Amino acid sequence: MTPVFQSLRRRRLAHLLTFAGLAFGAAACDDPFQVKASFPNEHQTFTVAALTGADVNAPAGLFLDGRSVVRIGGDFSFDLAFDINAQGKPVVIPVGMVGTPLAGTKPIGLVRTSGGYDVLTEAPKSGFHFDSTMVVNPGAALAIQAQSSNCSFSLTPYIFAKIVIDSVNPGTRTLYGRTLINLNCGFRQLTTGLPTF
Repeated sequence: MTPVFQSLRRRRLAHLLTFAGLAFGAAACDDPFQVKASFPNEHQTFTVAALTGADVNAPAGLFLDGRSVVRIGGDFSFDLAFDINAQGKPVVIPVGMVGTPLAGTKPIGLVRTSGGYDVLTEAPKSGFHFDSTMVVNPGAALAIQAQSSNCSFSLTPYIFAKIVIDSVNPGTRTLYGRTLINLNCGFRQLTTGLPTF
């Protein structure tokens, strides 16, 4: 084989190897085993009664898995309860501080965040205080980490959320707030739409 043909052959082989490497790299970036989100995030407003001093039949709890406000009963099927203290400030109370269901309580972590509700776009990776009551100022955002029964078979059995109590009415013992609950196990993104992380 002449040197010219040998040179062309080497160049062609180099191009093929480069192309194969690029194709392999592109395929490697799209991991077929990567967990993808199934549930889109959306903001919700809510109104709850205070745990004390309000009608016992009024919803005073937030059930994260159901993205709903619920009555507080003996089955403890809620994640957070709410109250208003003597100074008129909102109090956020994890289920374990209210009572223990027969199946055992699930850990609920809360963490105060800097900035407001809209600024909180990702749940922190640390700093959560588990099963601790928190008194907050109206407008102050909290991040939430909650064990979820829907994530029992997940590598990360938690869901994340954010919450803010915008205002309270001490006279009617009512709290008004907003929340965004990411139902995708282990996903920390706290913005609207289908999360990517």
